[in-house]
Amino acid sequence: MEKIMRRFLWAGCSVEKKINWIAWDIITTPKKEGGLGVSKLEDVNDTLLLKWAWCFKTGGNCLWKKVVIGCYGLSRNWSLLPCTASASGCWKQIVKIGEKKIWSGKTLGSYFEGIVGDGLETKKWAVVADRIRVVSGSKSLLWEWRAEPSSDVEVSDLFNLMEDIYDYVWKGGLDKWRWKASGSNRFTISSARRLLSSYSRPVIDMQMKWKCWTPLKCKIMVWRAILNRLPTKVELYKRGVNLQSVVCGLCDTDTETYTHIFTGCFFAAEIWSRVDSWCRLTPSIVFDINDLMKITKSQPLTKQAKYILRGIIFTTLWTIWNERNDRIFQGKRRRATEHQNDFVFLV
Repeated sequence: MEKIMRRFLWAGCSVEKKINWIAWDIITTPKKEGGLGVSKLEDVNDTLLLKWAWCFKTGGNCLWKKVVIGCYGLSRNWSLLPCTASASGCWKQIVKIGEKKIWSGKTLGSYFEGIVGDGLETKKWAVVADRIRVVSGSKSLLWEWRAEPSSDVEVSDLFNLMEDIYDYVWKGGLDKWRWKASGSNRFTISSARRLLSSYSRPVIDMQMKWKCWTPLKCKIMVWRAILNRLPTKVELYKRGVNLQSVVCGLCDTDTETYTHIFTGCFFAAEIWSRVDSWCRLTPSIVFDINDLMKITKSQPLTKQAKYILRGIIFTTLWTIWNERNDRIFQGKRRRATEHQNDFVFLV
């Protein structure tokens, strides 16, 4: 399925093989960390399976939970879910998800935390109220040992246990489960996906903010430009594409790199000069696209004005790239003044 997704991303419905411009690991990295935010199917599937573990822990006495308990019994050890050695099928896969380790070395099941109240114990084979009495804020413990602690190790473990219990703040109420990976303490698909995908995320230095008023296709083009993954002549030549020339299609004077097209070209410089004048921006030195992404931070503007300015910058980059394509593939040429009129109309 992911192979089909990758092929569609770069080739659409075409059966011809196209260049894969960006690694799939980067595409599946969250937007906040420099990726495109496309979910890996494996992570989505594991997250949905993990949700069934949460439903089992918090589902009360629903029918399907009774069926699982009838088939596999209660979980009387320290495992997250009940399961037998002979178990198979989907339930065994759900149990395995709880045992899956993530980037931190912890298992997903370790993010399920039991909150002890006055009801059944979180491991469900004892009653907390039968072991602890709280009278006027004073706690007393009622033990039922199979054998009294005798060795030094057992006595030491007992004292450590009592210390932990007496330091615990008893809030009362029913026992419940908490999902530690979410601020709301409730299981969410998004928080589980973050845990699953964190271990394989590449490190990307990205200055781009996705929140602006431009269409998604414009944002993706800007994102690709920042990563130097647009089909400029130099990048096409590096990938073995035969070209008559690698000279810029806008100025016909210099090599066509992504930095030159958007910031170094004479045509691009005239476009940005008109944008600066129209928006009344304070002068700034720009060497590459990352510098363009920082302009909104350097301007003394309100939050709403920065939101609008970010969209203008994205639209300008989109316009420059489209002008380059029109000149190369369709032989159409437009002046910078014509593009400025388009900016005014769009905003």
